[in-house]
Amino acid sequence: MNIRIICRRSIIALAVVCGSQVAASAVADDGAAKRLAAFLDQHCTACHGADTQEADLRLDRLTVADSGSEAIRQWTRVVDVIESGEMPPEGEDRPNAAAVKRFVSEAGRFAERMRGERPLALRRMNRREYQNTVHDLLGIDVPLMDLLPEDGSLQGFDNVADGLSISSVLMEQYLAAAAVAFEATIRRVQPLPVATRRADLMQVKENIDSVDKKKGGTVAVDESFVKFTPGWPPARIDPAHPIEDGLYRCRVAVWPHDPGERTLSVALYVGSLFGPDAHRFIGIFDATGSSQQPRVIEFTVPMQQGGTIHIVPRIWPEHVTWRDKHEPRPGVGIAWVETDGPLDQEFPSLATQRLFGDVDHIRMEPERSIHMRHRKRVQLHRVESERPREDVARIVSDLLPRAFRRPVDDAEAEPFVRLALDRLDAGRSFEQAVRAGVTAVLCAPQFLLLNSQPAVDDYTIASRLSYFLWSSQPDPQLIDLAAAGKLKDPAIRRAQVQRMLADPKRERFVENFLGQWLDLREIDFTTPDKKLYPEFDPLLQEAMLGETRSFFEYLIDEDGSVLNFIDSDFTFLNERLAKHYGIAGVRGNEVFRRVALPDNSLRGGVLTHASVLKVTANGTTTSPIQRGNWVLDNLLGRPAPPPPPGVPAVEPDVRGATTIREQLDKHRAIDSCNVCHRRIDPPGFALEAFDAIGGQRQWYRSIGDGEKLGRLPYRKGPDVETASRLADGRSFADFGGYRQRLLEDRDQVARAIATKLIVYATGRPLSLADRPAIDRIVAASGGDLGLRSMILAIASSELFIEP
Repeated sequence: MNIRIICRRSIIALAVVCGSQVAASAVADDGAAKRLAAFLDQHCTACHGADTQEADLRLDRLTVADSGSEAIRQWTRVVDVIESGEMPPEGEDRPNAAAVKRFVSEAGRFAERMRGERPLALRRMNRREYQNTVHDLLGIDVPLMDLLPEDGSLQGFDNVADGLSISSVLMEQYLAAAAVAFEATIRRVQPLPVATRRADLMQVKENIDSVDKKKGGTVAVDESFVKFTPGWPPARIDPAHPIEDGLYRCRVAVWPHDPGERTLSVALYVGSLFGPDAHRFIGIFDATGSSQQPRVIEFTVPMQQGGTIHIVPRIWPEHVTWRDKHEPRPGVGIAWVETDGPLDQEFPSLATQRLFGDVDHIRMEPERSIHMRHRKRVQLHRVESERPREDVARIVSDLLPRAFRRPVDDAEAEPFVRLALDRLDAGRSFEQAVRAGVTAVLCAPQFLLLNSQPAVDDYTIASRLSYFLWSSQPDPQLIDLAAAGKLKDPAIRRAQVQRMLADPKRERFVENFLGQWLDLREIDFTTPDKKLYPEFDPLLQEAMLGETRSFFEYLIDEDGSVLNFIDSDFTFLNERLAKHYGIAGVRGNEVFRRVALPDNSLRGGVLTHASVLKVTANGTTTSPIQRGNWVLDNLLGRPAPPPPPGVPAVEPDVRGATTIREQLDKHRAIDSCNVCHRRIDPPGFALEAFDAIGGQRQWYRSIGDGEKLGRLPYRKGPDVETASRLADGRSFADFGGYRQRLLEDRDQVARAIATKLIVYATGRPLSLADRPAIDRIVAASGGDLGLRSMILAIASSELFIEP
C-alpha cells in the first residue's frame, strides 16, 4: 500500500465524517413560543411586523419559524439588541429590566430546543497543535509549523471545527512535515566530546574592524565591544557558534556603559540569520555589573550547526536622542561569549531510542563518510536492526496508541504495519520501512482529527483537556485515568485541570488563547510612525506583551476575577513600560512585577494595556471604529455586523485638519450607517484617550497642522474628545466613565469571556442555543467570577463532554 493512497483515504474519511455534522430538528415548546411572541408583539412588531419590516426583519412570524441555524441566527440578533437596550428605540415603550431578563433567558432555552442534537465537534489539529503534538510524541525540537499553511479562524480562534478545512494539497504538506519530523529523530553523526568554545569580543578581528569603521556606532572599552545601536543587525558571535547540532549551555558576559538613570538590557536570540531556525528568542536580560565584573547570563538551548548567539542591545530612544556631542551615550558592553556542548551525548539519540526502542538489536550502522567544515571524513549512520520484520511491526504498533491517543486493536493497526512491511519486502532498508509507517501514522485521520468518535469516551475527554490547556496530546497520567474510566467524573477533571495549570506547558494556553482573544499575535503587523511616535522601540513592544501575559497568568494563579480584565487596581510592569505609563519606582526590564496603580491612574484592565491599544491601531492613527468593534466582540460578545456594501471606510486625518469625531459625525448622518455606529463608536471614542502605542493623551499628534513643540518631530493637533452616549442611552464623559459603564454590565462581560474560553476549549462555535449552558458555567465560577474557577467550571461542564 502507498502512503499517498493512505492520505487520499484520509481525505475521504475526513469529508465523510465532516459532512455528517447536521443538526437535528427539534419540536418547539408551544408555551415558550406564545410567551416570546407576546413579548415581541408588545415591544417589537409595530416596527417589525407584517405591515412594517424595518431592517428587513419580520418578527411576527419568528417564533414559529422552522428550526435550524438560520432561525437561531435571527433569534440571536433579536436578543442582542433587546438585551443591550438598543431596541426598542428611544421614545417607544420599553420593557423593564426584569422582563428583559426573562425574555432573554427563555429565548436561550427556546433556541436550545430548536437546535436539537448538537453537531459532532469533529476537527483537525491546527498547525501549532500539530507541531506541539509531534514534538511531544517523538521527543524532537524541529520547526514544523511553517511547513503548513495558515489555519482558518472562526469566532476568533484557529482551533474551531468549521474553520479547519482539509484538502489533498494540505495532506501533501502534512506528509512533507511528517518526513521532516522523522528525520529529526535520528542523529546521524556521533557527537564530538563536550567542548567549550569561547569568543573574547575584542580579540575577534571582525569586531576590531567594526570599531574602526563605524566611528561611533561601537567602541572598545576595557577589552569589551560596546554597541550603541538598539536594534538589528545584532552582535553575532560566530567564533563561539556550535560546530554540530546539539544541546548547548551558553554564557554571555555583558555590562552597561554610561546607563544614566535607565536600566540597559539585551535581547538574546540563537539560530541562523535566515531560515526556519532563525532568531529563536531566548529572553530579555538586564545588563548589570561593570566592565571588570560583567553580568554572566546563562541558558541552555538546542542549537544547529552554523547557528550562533545574537545579542541585541535594548537602549531606550528619547524624544531628543544624544544631539549634543558631550552628552553621555548609553551602550551595552559585550565582554565574551561561550558555548559548551553538545551536552546530549547519547548515540543513538534519545529521540531515536524513544521511536525505535532501546533494545540491543537496534544499532547505528556506518553508512558513508562526508567532510564537514570542522571535521574530515565524518561517518554518517543509519538505523539498522538484526530483526527487521519483528522490529518494524513492533515500532509501528507501539507508536499507534501513543499517536492516536487511545488503544488501537490489531485490525486498526494492520494497514500501517502492512505498509511498512511491504516496503521492507520490496527491498527498502529497515529505516526506510519504518519511515513509511511513521509518516503514514502522522498523516492518518486518527492522528490529525480530534473528537472523531461519535460517543465521547474517556480518551476523547483526555484529549480535550490536553488540547485545551497544553495544545498537545495527553500525557501518561491523563491516558492512565482514561484507561481506568475516571475522566467522566467532574471532580477528577477538576483535579487534572489544577495539575495541568501548574505545568510549564500551560504557557501554550497563555500564548495561544491570549494571542487570539486579544489579537496579540498581530502586534508585529504594524510599525508605529517614527515621526509621530519617536519614543517607540522594540523593548517597549516586548514589555507590552509581558504585561498582558503576566497579568493573565496572575489571574489564573490567584483565581482573580475576570472583571479585572475591565478594571483593576494593579498591573504588571517593568522599567520600560512603567516609564511609558508615567509610573515611578520600577527598575529593571527583565522581570515583570505586580505594581499597585495610583488612585488617579487610568490604567487597569486590558483595555488600558499598551499591547491591546497597539493591536487596535494601525501604527499611525487610532480609529474609534476599529477599537469600538474590538470591545463589542472581545469584551461584550456582541460583534457588529459588517458595513453595508459600497460604504467607504473612515480614515483618520493624520495631518490634523479634522478630527476623527468630525468625520464620524458626517458618516453617522447616513441612516444605514448610524444603526451600527451608535453601538460601535461610543467605546471607540472612550479609547481615544490613548494613542497608537498606548500612551495617554489629551490631544492628537499631527505631522501637518498644529502647534510646534520645540525639537519634537510632531505637532500638537486638536484636543481629544472622549464623551459619548451608549446605544441604550447611558452617557459618559471620559474613559473612566465608560469603564464604569462596562462594570455595570457585569453579567454580559462575564458571559462574553466565558464564551471565548468555551469556544477555545471545545473547538466548536457557539450560538444563542448554548446560552443556558454558558450561564450555568458562569454561575459555577462563583460570585467573584474567578478566572481559574471559570476554567474549572468549563472542564467540569456537560458542554465540555458533549459529542
